[in-house]
Amino acid sequence: MNIKELAYKEEPAYLNTLKSLVKLESPSSDKAAVDALADFLEELLRADGWLVERLPQASVGDQLVARWDAGAGSSSLLLCHFDTVWPLGTLEVMPIKEKDGLLYGPGVLDMKAGITNAIHAMRIIKEAGLTLAGPVTLLLTTDEETGSHHSRELIEALAQEHDRVLVLEPGRDDGAYKIGRKGTGDFRVRIKGISAHAGNNPKEGASALRELAHFLFYAESLTDDNAATSVNVTVATAGSASNVIAEDAIANIDVRVLTLDEQERVTKALHAYKPKDPRVTVEILGGVNRPPLELTDANKALTNEFKQHLKTLNIELESSVVGGGSDGNFTSALGVATLDGLGSSGMGPHARHEHIRVRESLERLALLVALLTRSQA
Repeated sequence: MNIKELAYKEEPAYLNTLKSLVKLESPSSDKAAVDALADFLEELLRADGWLVERLPQASVGDQLVARWDAGAGSSSLLLCHFDTVWPLGTLEVMPIKEKDGLLYGPGVLDMKAGITNAIHAMRIIKEAGLTLAGPVTLLLTTDEETGSHHSRELIEALAQEHDRVLVLEPGRDDGAYKIGRKGTGDFRVRIKGISAHAGNNPKEGASALRELAHFLFYAESLTDDNAATSVNVTVATAGSASNVIAEDAIANIDVRVLTLDEQERVTKALHAYKPKDPRVTVEILGGVNRPPLELTDANKALTNEFKQHLKTLNIELESSVVGGGSDGNFTSALGVATLDGLGSSGMGPHARHEHIRVRESLERLALLVALLTRSQA
C-alpha cells in the first residue's frame, strides 16, 4: 500500500481527531479556552509517543513543543497554531457539519486540520514502519492570529535548531501551496500641532489634521504596484471639537511588501517625512511585524524536493505567493529553508463558510508523510 492509499485509509480517524479539535473552541483572547485545548493536545500527543514540553504563558494560551527523536538526519520543524479568530459560542451558529466531501466548522481550515495532519502523519509513519528522514519537532503556538508577539522568540529559536520548517497553514483556496508571503508592517503616525479657536484666531493654530492629510497622500504614494508593495492609511482620528483647530492626530498605516528591499525602502521613507507646517511634529511608531517570505535558495531547494513528491504521488498542486503573513515569514527571514501552505485544502479562513475538502486534505497528509520520511512512494 503506497503513502496516498495509507492517507485515504486514515480518513475516519483523521476526521475524528479534527472534529475533537474543532469542538474545543480556542479564540486567541480567551486563555482558559485555549489552555483547555492545550490540555487535550498534550494528552493526545503523549499517548502517541511524542515527548511533550508545555510552556506556560501569562497572558495567552500555553505553548506546546512536541519532539520525535529519529537520530541523525535532516531535522524538520512543523509549525502550527491552535488559536482561532472565532469567539466562544460560534459553534452554536456555525456547527460542525459534513456535506459533499467537505467538513465545515470554526477553525477547521485555519488551522486545526493542519495540526491534525501533523498528528496523523506521525501515526502513519509509525504504524507503517516508515523511516523518518530525521528528528521532528511540532510547535503549537497560541497567538498567531494576533501577531505572534508572545511566540516569535520561541519560533525563531527552534527554527535555527532545524534544517527546515514545514508550515502547516492551509493552502490557498484553490489548494496551491505557498512559496512566498508578503511581509506586514503596522505603523502609526502621531502628529502634534497647536490648538486655537477656529473662529477667533485660526492662524495661531497649527492643524494636526491638515498635516495628517498631507501625510496620507505622502504615505500612500509609496505604494508600488510593480513591486506588489501596498501602503494604506487605514484608521485615523484627529481633533477635539468642531470649533477648535486640531492639536492632535493619529493614524494607522498598513504596509505589505514582497521583499526585504521594499521593506527597507518604505520604512526609511515613512521616517523621512517632513511636515509641511514647521510648527507641527510628526512621530512614526511601530514597524514591520513579519518580514517577507521570499523564495531564497534554501527555500527553492525545499520546494524542488516537494515537487518531486508531488510527481511521485501523482498529485497536482500549483505554487503561489500570497498577501497575508504567517509564522513562516519569521523562519524564512532567518535563512532556514521554509515551505508554507502545507496544511489542509479548503476555503474560507476567517469566514462563515470555512471548510476543508476532505479528500484533498488527505492527499496533503500523504505529502507530509513523504516530506518527513525516506520513502518515495
